[in-house]
Amino acid sequence: MSVSTDENTIEPKSRLNYKVLFLIAGLAVIYQTFNYILPEKEGELSPIDFVVLVAVMVCAIASFLVSKRYERSEVFGQAYLALGIGFTAYAIGEIIWDYYIGVLKIYPYPSIADVFFFAQYPFIVFHLIRNIKFFKRKISTMTIIWLAAVPVALVLIYSYFTFIQVGYDLFDYYYGVPFVAASATTLSFAILGMQVFRQSLLASVWSLLAVGIFLNTFADINYYHLEIFGLYTRTHWVNVLWFLAPLLITYSLYRHYKII
Repeated sequence: MSVSTDENTIEPKSRLNYKVLFLIAGLAVIYQTFNYILPEKEGELSPIDFVVLVAVMVCAIASFLVSKRYERSEVFGQAYLALGIGFTAYAIGEIIWDYYIGVLKIYPYPSIADVFFFAQYPFIVFHLIRNIKFFKRKISTMTIIWLAAVPVALVLIYSYFTFIQVGYDLFDYYYGVPFVAASATTLSFAILGMQVFRQSLLASVWSLLAVGIFLNTFADINYYHLEIFGLYTRTHWVNVLWFLAPLLITYSLYRHYKII
């Protein structure tokens, strides 16, 4: 890794441009506005559905580019390669999902797309663990406890809200548990990442990436809970988080690329 250790050199380069962050926030508002304006027709795709796919694909490409720049660093090279693979799996899942709906006119649940949606989690967790271990060699017992407690608590909440329903479907419950557990585990490490990265030399850049991962997994968890009650719609706020998260991650990756 070619990052200089001179704080006078690194600090200006590592600062985030708040105009870009406001632009990203503006794009999120525009996205959600069109989400409300464009009609939602069952069994049909809307132009807005492809926007998230493009954002995720750009995020995957940016991850691979940063991995290439980090090729001399075994830790960071592998970490960003894993992130790129994770978002590539995410993008493939979106493509398959859109193909089922737009071409086959079939609601893709369950489908092969779920394999790729699930595959993103272990790669993203690997990315976070590699980076966290580099900045924080020792993890306290208390940290390990809450890292485990968050996914356990979220799975229990998911189970509670499932079983209090009248006529709940056991297949849907057991099918959803691995996704809730995996996304909740990712959420735990994203929270730890935000705590650890803010103490690093490139705090703002690292932290923004962790925030993006946090928002993405937070949206995933809420989606699984919405599906329990059949409340998910394309206009729900989880959709704007799925759009916003890869934009924030991509901007963080761009800042990484410029610094290293």
